[in-house]
Amino acid sequence: MRVLMRFSKDDSIKYISHLDMQRLFQRALRRAKLPCAYSQGFNPHLLIGFACALPVGVCSESEYVEFQLESFVHPSECMKRLNAVLPSGVRILNATEPADSFPTVASVIALAEYTLVPKENRDFGEIISGLLAQPSIEIEKKTKRGMENVDVRPFIHRLKQTESGIKATLSCSNTENLRGDKLKEILEANGIGIASVTRNSIFIIHNNAIIEPLEASV
Repeated sequence: MRVLMRFSKDDSIKYISHLDMQRLFQRALRRAKLPCAYSQGFNPHLLIGFACALPVGVCSESEYVEFQLESFVHPSECMKRLNAVLPSGVRILNATEPADSFPTVASVIALAEYTLVPKENRDFGEIISGLLAQPSIEIEKKTKRGMENVDVRPFIHRLKQTESGIKATLSCSNTENLRGDKLKEILEANGIGIASVTRNSIFIIHNNAIIEPLEASV
């Protein structure tokens, strides 16, 4: 069976890298004594995957991990066992068994929502409007061809200041991706100091609709 889980990563553990997070979950699955499935071959490994790597220094309220089990364990029991062994900065929030036809979240991820909290409590509306009015916003990004200048303006779908901070909806697919830490760099280059970045939600495209993964996984 396959289990899909949504989890959070808070401020106390935000400097743990994605690779370390993978190792953390692998150890937790073993400590939770779940009947995990392994790949075949000379170097078997746990069948586990994550929706999208979270940049170092960014918190999240909506990360996704999925893994295979060799025998049935109710998703709520999986969540209970894992929360008992995970460190305090990581918490499983929801768990489900996806339908067999449901693809991996990583293959259909489309958008991510972030909250960026400014260091100063003032109105940045004019700066944000100026950014959105620009025909292009180029940053240096690592691509398959190496480091290149990439126009990320099409990847910014929403950027608005609210009472809780600057809300952003950004492209987060395998082909178009603007991470929250890169948006932070853009804002800071334009005079908006950012104190913290949190990923609030991840959205997928499923049956021509943009929804959160757990809405479509059953």
